[in-house]
Amino acid sequence: MKYRLLLLVALVVFSGGVLIAAKASNSLGKQVWSPRVFAWRNPLRPSPKIDQPPDSPLIISDPRYYSFMSIGSGVGGVLRFEVTNSGNQVIHSYDCRYYSPVPVGNGSYGANAEEGLSPGQSREDSISAHEYAPLTLTIDFVQFADGTTWFSNSPQSTVKADGLKAGAKAAARYLLTVMNRDGTQAVMDTLPRIHADVREPDGLATNPDFGIFGFYCGVTNIAVRVEHEYKGGGAKGVETFLRSYPE
Repeated sequence: MKYRLLLLVALVVFSGGVLIAAKASNSLGKQVWSPRVFAWRNPLRPSPKIDQPPDSPLIISDPRYYSFMSIGSGVGGVLRFEVTNSGNQVIHSYDCRYYSPVPVGNGSYGANAEEGLSPGQSREDSISAHEYAPLTLTIDFVQFADGTTWFSNSPQSTVKADGLKAGAKAAARYLLTVMNRDGTQAVMDTLPRIHADVREPDGLATNPDFGIFGFYCGVTNIAVRVEHEYKGGGAKGVETFLRSYPE
């Protein structure tokens, strides 16, 4: 009788723990992935390495792996981490790369910090991490709110100075044509769709001197600089900038 009582108590405690864990996991799943997803912190995966150039204006910290599962699908993984502006300028956008010594788990992404990432401010980023591959995180490129830039100078960087310059020249040339034809306001109206109008030439992304996102970021750079000139000097500032931009 005594053993039955102990077994019953143990069963109740175990069942309660399972229910609490399931509820917490479901809540975490909604935060980490989407509704109706069960997620949990995965302590079995070793933390990724962080390749931090000493002069980088962005610092990556607090990396943590989560596993998740939904009904009818397998188990997946996600890596979440903090990105902090350690410099003294507002950041407009940046490119982050993650790489592995094995063929899987390699990639990169570009992020646009809405309203800008102010000095000392942090944001949380995440990437898919389904494969159990050792990862390294690094920042390849940072663009500030005034259009100035920072490059990591890594040979594997996704954004390189020559690629940025090529994209910027193409975008400036296109916007100058728009301004000469339709005026400065037409330039400002064009900026939200600038990437659709100024496309990268075929094969340019494979140029090792450009980086796969170099041209794209160059187009973005001109859009950012035009907006910056417009805020500071209005239509005249935009006109002066585009007419004086080097060919």
